[in-house]
Amino acid sequence: MEKKSKLCIVAVGYNRPKAMKRLLDSIICAEYKNKEVDLFISIDKGELQNEIIKIANECEWNFGEKIIKVYSERQGLRKHIIQCGDLTELYKAVVILEDDISVSPFFFEYVLQAVQFYGEDENIAGISLYKHEINVGCSCFFEPDYNGYDTFLMQFAQSWGQCWTYRMWKDFKQWYIKNELNVFEEKNSDLMKNIPSNIKNWGNQSWLKYYMVYLVEKDLYFVYPYHALSTNHSEVGQHNFYTNSDYQISLSSGEKEYKFPRVKEAVKYDIYFERVNYKVPKYENKRIIFDLYGKKRDFSKGELLLSSQNLPYKVIDSWALNYHPQEVNCKYQEKGVGIFLYDLSKNAKKPKSNINIVRTRYDVKAIHWKKLLSLGLFELKDAVLRKVRR
Repeated sequence: MEKKSKLCIVAVGYNRPKAMKRLLDSIICAEYKNKEVDLFISIDKGELQNEIIKIANECEWNFGEKIIKVYSERQGLRKHIIQCGDLTELYKAVVILEDDISVSPFFFEYVLQAVQFYGEDENIAGISLYKHEINVGCSCFFEPDYNGYDTFLMQFAQSWGQCWTYRMWKDFKQWYIKNELNVFEEKNSDLMKNIPSNIKNWGNQSWLKYYMVYLVEKDLYFVYPYHALSTNHSEVGQHNFYTNSDYQISLSSGEKEYKFPRVKEAVKYDIYFERVNYKVPKYENKRIIFDLYGKKRDFSKGELLLSSQNLPYKVIDSWALNYHPQEVNCKYQEKGVGIFLYDLSKNAKKPKSNINIVRTRYDVKAIHWKKLLSLGLFELKDAVLRKVRR
């Protein structure tokens, strides 16, 4: 089949009819400015498949061709998404939207501009529509630094609204075919040291953890917008046991001409949500590892370490957590407890500090301690009940 020059929106569904209806409604209501785009609705086998098929058939799509793919056998999430990614063989680019996602009315213009700018940049492995406001590895607040551009880069792949061009997907797919069966084996322990433990522990149905390893091994990035074009409703499903609003974020509500940075110009973060190539005054010539969230374990490639962990190395300095984003505190260097600057060549006693309290006070704003206490008790009770029900 001849490759099409247009883009394709892929709506991915499994056993959540109401969620699929909401996703399709948000796609239909988006602005396409008379550009032709196909809608591909991919429906995995499940108990509620017929309901989703009915919703897909009733969906009116007036911007291009509507294709409905119905699987007669269960694919599972990883295989399903991999097959959706393979649609890049037919299109210039594909936008993948799972059924717990909804999009901004202006998402398509962002995608078009981002594909035009980054489509042939070999440092870029994907384009995110979503913007993280929480570090999912530790449930702490995340705010990217802003340098005047409309996007930043993260070595963190996206599943809550993402776009792949043919080149981006082809490069990953070739790596995936070669590494699918052995990438998490012991022989790759050096690579696995650089992968957060929560990602390594994701289940076998996760395609995303493979993409994460691919980014780290190849030193590639995803493009992220400062204002999100998709949001996650985190509803009950194959990998969610209960609904929560932790990952729902505000969507961009206006169209614009995006100002994109090249890789050298962009604000960059690694797979741990830690800043890359950030200059620390007085230590510009040192190899510094950033571990402000306190989740890294491998410090072998650094001379100095900036960390919130209490570790057995000599403390050179200690700074407060006052400014946002968190790495800016390493620039202003106000005395306090929150960030330790360690000399990794010298062992010493661990510093004494209750960093968990410091971090919580830094992350949580405008909420009284009584509300926090009642929320904590409610969540504890709810967690016990969920465990009993399982």
